[in-house]
Amino acid sequence: MTSSPTVDNHTAFTEVPVIDIGALVTADSDPAARRRVVDEIGAACRDVGFFYVTNHGIAPADSATMFAAAKAFFALPLADKMAIRLGGNTDQFRGFVPLGGEVTAGKTDWHECLDLQPKWGRDAASAATVRAPRDGHPLDDPEQWPTALPEFRTVMMRSWDQLWGLSARIAAGMALSLGLDEHFFAQYEGAELSDLRMVHYPPFSREAHPHAPDGVTIDQTELGFGAHVDYGFLAVLQQDGVGGLEVRNAEGEWIAAPHIPGTFLVNIGLMMQRWTNDRYQATWHRVQIPGTSDRYSIPFFFEPRFDAVVEPLPQCVDADNPPRYEPCEFGPYVVDLFAKAYD
Repeated sequence: MTSSPTVDNHTAFTEVPVIDIGALVTADSDPAARRRVVDEIGAACRDVGFFYVTNHGIAPADSATMFAAAKAFFALPLADKMAIRLGGNTDQFRGFVPLGGEVTAGKTDWHECLDLQPKWGRDAASAATVRAPRDGHPLDDPEQWPTALPEFRTVMMRSWDQLWGLSARIAAGMALSLGLDEHFFAQYEGAELSDLRMVHYPPFSREAHPHAPDGVTIDQTELGFGAHVDYGFLAVLQQDGVGGLEVRNAEGEWIAAPHIPGTFLVNIGLMMQRWTNDRYQATWHRVQIPGTSDRYSIPFFFEPRFDAVVEPLPQCVDADNPPRYEPCEFGPYVVDLFAKAYD
């Protein structure tokens, strides 16, 4: 999370566009249909920074299984969840964060969450392809799984692989929208910093959630998740029908981004903004505290590898638009952000 650019290139959009990406995820698709998808992705990244995707290739039953597993985790006794607390039994920034454990812009965020980076849960062949410093780093896998849910790991590993594949295809569409080879961003991909996160937003009441932190009032929380922009490359979000997510347009208006059945919601982060020299900008977004129903969401953060250096692309720089960013090594940048966030 960080500040926005001086000039907001987005439009005064009033809704988030929906894009059928079937031609992007299907082999041997019609070139004209694929070009239409690429153009729509480019327009959405330029004008909004968010877009829904349909015909993405992940079955509704698989999403339902993932949500069932997430709800089962958050329904566990607090002691079971705290056993894998972020920063508890490990120095790594992965694991469970209890309700009220995160703060945005000085306000307590009203959610609990679980961050998974299951690199070492992969089979030997796929784990060998993960590029990371072998001496580890604070975002490496701490090998934390809830022992009370023996099937949880299997479900999340399958979901991880599905979301990784979908994210890679969306990244290919973004590359094509910039006039690059569709595999351009593949050279920067890194499973070691990507993150599968499950988030639970309970109503604000101790009756609804007995583990609420003591001494926190509604005035101190304000939102389920405070206004922010994502620090990385792109995110693919699954959310339930409770609602509450809002994105900010160029006029400063907050526009609802509700659940649309059969879709995932995609947004770009600050690394894409840096790569494109502000042509594509990360969009501010927030989550309202739900009224009387519990809200669940599952974002997958598709990130560059630890040692990836991100800097403005030549295609996005010219005499009238010189580079606005210095080269940035992604891993140290993220570790610094997390160290400050969880200090």
